[in-house]
Amino acid sequence: MSKKEQQVAAAVSAFNRASADDWEVIASEQYEENQALSEQIKNLKNELDNQKSSHLFVDPQRCRNWIYSDRNSFEMGDIDDLAEDIRQNGQLQPAIVRRINELDYDFEIIAGERRWRACKLVNIDLLAIETKEDDAGCVVIQTSENKKKSLSAYSLSKTYKKLMDDLVISQNELAKRLAIPKSSFANLMAFNNVPDKVWNAVEDMSLVKPRTAAFLSSLCSKGDEYISAIEKVADKIRQGTGADNLKKYIEKYLSNVKTNRNASKVYENSNGEVLFRITSEGRVTFSKHIKDKVNFDDLALVLESFIDKM
Repeated sequence: MSKKEQQVAAAVSAFNRASADDWEVIASEQYEENQALSEQIKNLKNELDNQKSSHLFVDPQRCRNWIYSDRNSFEMGDIDDLAEDIRQNGQLQPAIVRRINELDYDFEIIAGERRWRACKLVNIDLLAIETKEDDAGCVVIQTSENKKKSLSAYSLSKTYKKLMDDLVISQNELAKRLAIPKSSFANLMAFNNVPDKVWNAVEDMSLVKPRTAAFLSSLCSKGDEYISAIEKVADKIRQGTGADNLKKYIEKYLSNVKTNRNASKVYENSNGEVLFRITSEGRVTFSKHIKDKVNFDDLALVLESFIDKM
């Protein structure tokens, strides 16, 4: 075999060996990937099996609402419709419950109040997952659940306030545990600083933002005049009007009140001379020439006698 033929044969042999090695590597890598994928599928199946095994069915009549329930009546929605849907299609998402030792109840509802009320309405067992967390831990669970559904900031603030009071947890401590920035949490908690009479006038707080609550809280601290002004724009608050626009409405209302307060009715004699003025607040002002003619002690007695006869 010539030298050239030997070189060609060596090259072909090397190529064949390299190709075989490459296919060996590829096959090995593919096998490892398949093994890893099989392991992932196995873990996922186990996780799903564990989750299913953790589900339980409880009698909704033997459940009561958690004392830190976060839903208010204005955001319950149509429980009748939900009950009918569960009756026909089943309950897709489990509620989260915690076992309690009470004579009339076995569990309390941590999350899934609407589902519980719906099942209770149609007398269907409630699909649930049991937790053993303490109250603070359950609030974290509840907050996580709330991210999946619409819940008003007002309701959250009331729940957090009750928890802070009962468990003696500081605002900063709870904010840290819930992973909420301090400034954002402070705005949220401002709902609790607004008088109930204001929220009673608003009625539905589902569209009120924490920043708006902080603004209203600041205004209410200025006194009854501002509280009355806020009550007058309750419909705007209910519609979700922001702090900047609410400020304009409230300033306009207060300006009109001040204008009306300064308005007065003028009383003249038959000659057209001004005798006195009475403001909308009942303040009486006499003209200068009347002051020289009237004995105010006598006038006070006359007015007192007149008022007594009313």
